Amino acid sequence: MGCERDGRGPAEPARGRWEHEDGAVRAAVAEVMGRLAAGDRDAVWDLHDLAERPLARIVRAEARRIDVRIGDDDVYDLTLDAAIDLGKLAPSWDPDGALPWVWARRRVTALVHHHVGTFADELDDSHLDLEAPRAVARVEAPRQVLRDAARRHPAAHELEQRLTAAASARDVEIWLGVQMEKAAGNRSPAVTVAADHGMRADAVRKVVQRVSQRLEEVA
Repeated sequence: MGCERDGRGPAEPARGRWEHEDGAVRAAVAEVMGRLAAGDRDAVWDLHDLAERPLARIVRAEARRIDVRIGDDDVYDLTLDAAIDLGKLAPSWDPDGALPWVWARRRVTALVHHHVGTFADELDDSHLDLEAPRAVARVEAPRQVLRDAARRHPAAHELEQRLTAAASARDVEIWLGVQMEKAAGNRSPAVTVAADHGMRADAVRKVVQRVSQRLEEVA
């Protein structure tokens, strides 16, 4: 979780069929980007399916270049953020030009830098006087609570599906944990959830913000 300094030097990703002018891939991407440009927000999932591998290569290569190691959950989160970002740019993309993740590579690498900065803040804010969590009854494991509710309530089932599609298992657990701590009367839910996950409270708040934004983007 988070980012660690890595002693390895920069490295470029291996080139594969996803980086080359593969006709079938280009046609599929053009179709999906066309749907996104026309306002089909659900098409972002099809774009992510097509782009996840090349985006992951770009993310890992940039992390190595700046001498930072990131985990698989973080890579997945960043590929999803990048797919959503590329979807927003769909009206400006030229189907006869470079593939979206090549065309907007700087946008993808900027997401990596933002992510690194988010978790660097975790290490640097120990001097802050964070509000201690109010003593409240502890909630059950958030993901299990939602699974149980999903078996009985269609709305909970829909939320579970949307969360599973929108974020990594770690981020879903954090987002649900904060919502359930709020419902239990905890006035400082981010502080409590941060302690559960070995994070800083501000990083938990950023995860909650990111997941909430994704839920709105793909609603």
